[in-house]
Amino acid sequence: MKSILQTKILMIVTAICVVGYIAFGYFFPETGLDNLAPTDRLNLKKNIVVMGVDERSDDVGRSDTLFVVMFDSSNKSASRLSIPRDTRVRIDGHGWDKINHAYAYGGRELTQKTVEELLGIKINNYVMVDFKGFTGLVDAIGGIDIDVEKDMYYHDTWDGFTVDLKKGRQHLDGKTAIQYVRFRDEEGDIGRIRRQQHFLMAVYDKITSADMLLHIPGLAKQLTSMVKTDMPLSDMMDLGRALHSMVKEKGLSMAMVPGTPKYIDGISYWLPDITDLRELMVKMQGATMTEHYKSAAELMEKEYNNAVEKVEKGDDSEENKEAVKEEKELKAKKEEKAKEEEAKQSGKSKNAGKDQKSAASEEASSDSRGVVRLVNCSGSKTAGAEAAARLRNAGFEVISGGSGEVIGNTVVVSTTNNGAVVNRLSNVPFAHQMRISRDGAADCDGVIMLGADFK
Repeated sequence: MKSILQTKILMIVTAICVVGYIAFGYFFPETGLDNLAPTDRLNLKKNIVVMGVDERSDDVGRSDTLFVVMFDSSNKSASRLSIPRDTRVRIDGHGWDKINHAYAYGGRELTQKTVEELLGIKINNYVMVDFKGFTGLVDAIGGIDIDVEKDMYYHDTWDGFTVDLKKGRQHLDGKTAIQYVRFRDEEGDIGRIRRQQHFLMAVYDKITSADMLLHIPGLAKQLTSMVKTDMPLSDMMDLGRALHSMVKEKGLSMAMVPGTPKYIDGISYWLPDITDLRELMVKMQGATMTEHYKSAAELMEKEYNNAVEKVEKGDDSEENKEAVKEEKELKAKKEEKAKEEEAKQSGKSKNAGKDQKSAASEEASSDSRGVVRLVNCSGSKTAGAEAAARLRNAGFEVISGGSGEVIGNTVVVSTTNNGAVVNRLSNVPFAHQMRISRDGAADCDGVIMLGADFK
């Protein structure tokens, strides 16, 4: 009986360490973008790709969370590499696009293949976690206690999803926990990855506590319904032991794909630094950098740079065509759903006697062109013009608000809580803090107060 219980605990530790972060059988071409054959890819550790997917009834979904666990069975050690979902990659048969779109195009097989080519390693197994079961999972362990680092508010009418959390120590149930791991601020994917790591450690502390035994039956049932994997039970147990030992003693080694954020054709991407990434892979795999592997990385980086340059010169006939089309279709769906939501809210408000002008203004905001009023509070005479140029390049219409008293940090204030508008404003092309202050009479979607931190 004791051994059965221990087996269940180890399986749950493995799955939780994988699931907590959220929130081969496929034909390979002879060579990839880097001219590496599949047999040349690093394979010194057991590499497991983990996908947190968010499927909807009217949409196949995307891999909202993506990372690789690298397990060394010889010394029972493991490490993890996070892959920002906006990472720009070439997806077989679909051109250049965000890596999380690979799941929409070809499910976990195409995602796995795309990750292999990006990292230059062999993927041995996959773990796929369905977000629909996430709330039930957190509830199954009785919720978690976590320090929320700041006030968080965001509403998305497309997903029908609202984040509304206050700063400080809080007990999160399944519903509020998914708000925490999915919240997206001015740091984009980087901030989300940091919060998900914070969340992972809080979940780990909870499942290894003394009172966890009471929750094991419900937890095992919940995990079975939301996790799919091709990992053998023995491998899951070995990985569970390693993760438990590492986190308890010195913490799990975590890294992220090196790169920089960039807007291309009005779409926000994370551009990976391929040579730095491949050096990181050599280190994480415990391998030795060979001339063949190094030259392959340099070739791949050149192809990445050439593809970006082609789009920036206006030649996106092949390099960015499908990505732009997909982005426009998604935007159209969001705007249509936003209109429906605003119409419902408008009807409710009329029945309650809401001011008609405010309702009309909010409904119109779903059709917004992204109008922002820019106030230069940076103390620099040239910063305002540079920020305005970046905003226009990203598709915003800019109204000059003159200059104001110098402030340290850039602040973007949305004049509506319409999800489509807030989502667009949260993607202005520079670091900022996001706030919402509803104003039905406003002549713009948002006010940007440019701070001294503008770069």
